[in-house]
Amino acid sequence: MLFLKQIALLLISPLVVGLFLISTSFIYKKFRNEKAAQYLLVTGLIILLTFSQPWVSNILLYPLEYSRKPYELAEIAKSDAIFVPACYYQTRYNLPEISRWHECSLQRLVQAKILAEKLNIPIVVTGGKFLANETVNYSEKAKSFLEMLGVEPENIISIPKGTDTFSEAEALRVLFYQKRIITVTSATHQIRASMILEQLGMKPKVVSVDFQSSGELTPFISTPSIFALERVRKALYEYLAIAKYKASIK
Repeated sequence: MLFLKQIALLLISPLVVGLFLISTSFIYKKFRNEKAAQYLLVTGLIILLTFSQPWVSNILLYPLEYSRKPYELAEIAKSDAIFVPACYYQTRYNLPEISRWHECSLQRLVQAKILAEKLNIPIVVTGGKFLANETVNYSEKAKSFLEMLGVEPENIISIPKGTDTFSEAEALRVLFYQKRIITVTSATHQIRASMILEQLGMKPKVVSVDFQSSGELTPFISTPSIFALERVRKALYEYLAIAKYKASIK
């Protein structure tokens, strides 16, 4: 399953697809198929130049990140817990502890701490053994990090289960079925996370962090950006994940 996911990530990457088409064009040219070579070269260049524009990535990300209005404290004040889905933690290499945390993990956990202090409700972290070091539970690392930030251990619930959003939500449901849950997750992930939690019988309110776009929809042209290419890949992956999830529940 993981292998298929990696293949899918390659196939939806405009950088990979563009470079593949350009490389293939040289092979065709070597065999004197000039027409096909030219077509592949132009197509590859168009893909790279188009999807490396930040405005294009903004357009693709906007429905995912800005389809819902920002949270208001009054709307979430009566929630029962703050749920923080797993992102990533680097278990390899000789790195300082702070450098092991992916940006999305840091933003989710810090925002959860801020909300926990304002609302005086517990934080729930999930995630099992899906890291490079398969002996490490993500949720236990997240719990330790929150404690370093000053959250009291008794205000953190660690559920060391789950390797994706659905399995984490299933583990959460055991304790919080029909409960009001604040879900702190990445902006691109908010729609799918809400759908899953609602299907499993919980009442989520999403607080989004880790925005990948500015939300600017007015057309503009800038120098090509490798970051825009990566953001396009993230957007396409999330659209496919939402489509797959919807198909699975029909």
